[in-house]
Formats: sequence, C-alpha cells, structure tokens
Amino acid sequence: MTRRRIDLDLDVHRGAAESFGHGSLVDGARLPHAGREFLRGPDGPPPTVCAATADGWAGPSVPVLVRGAARIVPLAWRGDVSRGGGTGVSAEEVEAYRFAIEADGMQWAGYWHMIDLEEQPVDRIGEYATALRNAGGTRAERWVLSPTLGAVLVWAGDVDRGDASLALHIVPADWVSDVSWVTRNRGPDSAGDLDVRWSWADVIALTGEHGSPTT
Repeated sequence: MTRRRIDLDLDVHRGAAESFGHGSLVDGARLPHAGREFLRGPDGPPPTVCAATADGWAGPSVPVLVRGAARIVPLAWRGDVSRGGGTGVSAEEVEAYRFAIEADGMQWAGYWHMIDLEEQPVDRIGEYATALRNAGGTRAERWVLSPTLGAVLVWAGDVDRGDASLALHIVPADWVSDVSWVTRNRGPDSAGDLDVRWSWADVIALTGEHGSPTT
C-alpha cells in the first residue's frame, strides 16, 4: 500500500545549475526540486541509491557517493562563509529539508532513534559511530528499513568553519541496530576503518565524470 507523504516543499524552482554549479562550492546548496522529489519515495529510498556500487547519479539530480558499504546522498551544505559564501541556501531551507526527510523516514520505518556519536568501536554500531565522529558528525538519526538495510540522517561540520552539511546514509542495518532480527541477517561488511568524509566538491565533480545530473 502506498503511504501518504507529508509535503511542505515550496522550493520548486531550484535547478541543477544552482545546486551543482561551481558557485555552489562557496555559496552552498541543497538538492534541486527534482532530486528532492525523486529521493522522497513513499516506501523508502530509491533502489538505485540503496544498490549503488560507485559514485554517480542515482536519479535525476540525486548524487550518491559510495564509501565502503555506505551509500551517501549529499542533501545540502551551508557554504564557505570564510570565503564570503553561505548565500546559496539558508539555514531555514536546510531545516525544512531535514524536517521533510524525518517525516518520510517516519513513513518508511517509524520514529527515528539517535546514534550515540561517542560510542566506542567495540562492535559494528560503535565502528560506524566512530566513522561519523571522525568525519565531523554532530548528530545522526537512524531508522531500520529492513533486516539488512538502515538509513541515517547525518549532520556534520560547522557553519563558522564553512563545512556544515546534511546527508542521508544508507548502510547495513547492523551498523545502526543490534536487535535480534537484524543481527540474524548480519552481512560481511564491517565499519572498521570506514571513511565517510565527503565535500560538495565531490558532488560537483560528478557532473564532469558521470554526465548530467538530470539523467
């Protein structure tokens, strides 16, 4: 059954040129309307995101960066204020998109739970928390989508440093939960030595390496 989606997104005119142009490297950006719509599937993140094996475009204006067994969809970044940027996307716009993803996550898998970013790397959950911490993560909300798949909404960086960002991670479920029906389906992927750092420059680079973001 298709679930009803909560939709308060009124920013319908932002396109790929604004989001992925070289000016966004300083000014900041969030995904264009087409990308936000594609990503917000009623029953979970699109399969092209969940099954990505290499950096590229998972759909119209939806970049995906692969870091080990983690698939990272950059959602927004606030710009480099140290270089006079920060005008490409407002804090209110980032918060509105955060609310939209949280609402979709609740449709997909119920209320989110927080990841303790101080967790020590004694198991896969701790290893993933350590990777988030090492990448500048400041907050992480997680859902278990299935016995094998988890989703995490990750805040990282700092506005004053010019690296504040928001991203959606798709990861093995046992990186975010140790309930029995997840651990029974544990796969081979460990989060040990995982590096989940990324920048908006990685997103812009996709336009040259992997074609148009609208394909």
